[in-house]
Amino acid sequence: MNKEDMKLLFASFVIAVVLWFQVQPIFEPGREREFIIPLRVEGKPGELAIFPSTDNITIVASGALIDLDKLDTTKVEAFLNAENAKPGQFNLPVLLRAPADLNLEFRPRTTTIKVTCERVLRQNGRIEILTTGTPRSDLVLVETIATPNEVEVFGPESYIKQVSKLRVTVDLTRLQPGQSISIPVEILDKNNKPVPGTLSDPTRVSVAASFSAAAASREVPVIVDWIGSPAPGYKVEEITVKPSRIKITGESEQISTMTTIETEELTVNDLKSSKKFTLKLIAPSGVILETQLVEVAVKISPR
Repeated sequence: MNKEDMKLLFASFVIAVVLWFQVQPIFEPGREREFIIPLRVEGKPGELAIFPSTDNITIVASGALIDLDKLDTTKVEAFLNAENAKPGQFNLPVLLRAPADLNLEFRPRTTTIKVTCERVLRQNGRIEILTTGTPRSDLVLVETIATPNEVEVFGPESYIKQVSKLRVTVDLTRLQPGQSISIPVEILDKNNKPVPGTLSDPTRVSVAASFSAAAASREVPVIVDWIGSPAPGYKVEEITVKPSRIKITGESEQISTMTTIETEELTVNDLKSSKKFTLKLIAPSGVILETQLVEVAVKISPR
């Protein structure tokens, strides 16, 4: 081998070594790392709602192992620029944002994302109140009132068209006279299922209720209100009444103070023999009687 061949061989070796060092990092195991981050939408016009076909995106990071090992993926952002979006379906490129000091290159595994864009609709609706539970035993529910009783609901056009009712559900065991409670508004479809992607303004309403006193009942004895004297030589031996007790119903405070119920006045003047009478019962205002009439038997005997 002559000198020229030796020089050529040496030069080939040097070039091979240089190329090896240049190519080696490209095939270095672990030079690329994949990770998944949320995909955001930026620049969306306020009157539009945009729905990407995915909420997450796979990102590929490339660089030196030392930089890949200390990568904080929360510093990398993926987003879609929707500044020029219009209603319909179309593709948007995936854009990335990352600090330069990470010393890495990033690319999305999927470069474009299909999105659906809809108009945001707004409409007003009245609040329906659904009650559950029972009030205190001494109270009867008269009505429930929501304030405000009408709210605005808004969201994507296709979702707003599904809205059938706006409802609040109130537990009567929590609702006391003179008080109100704040309850979230439910936006429901015709099957009473929540409609996604919709909001109400306000999101909560105040619900109050009016109550009346619950009716109370009890049994009390019947008292015959009688006056006068039988004919000379006769006396009233006994007075009986049927029924002897009746049920009275009314407000608990009033009923609790009543211990008897009286008949209308009965006069026994000049009676010489026993006799039966049908008398009315006298009830205070607001008190309901089980029966209005009673039968009174007056037994007369010689002295």
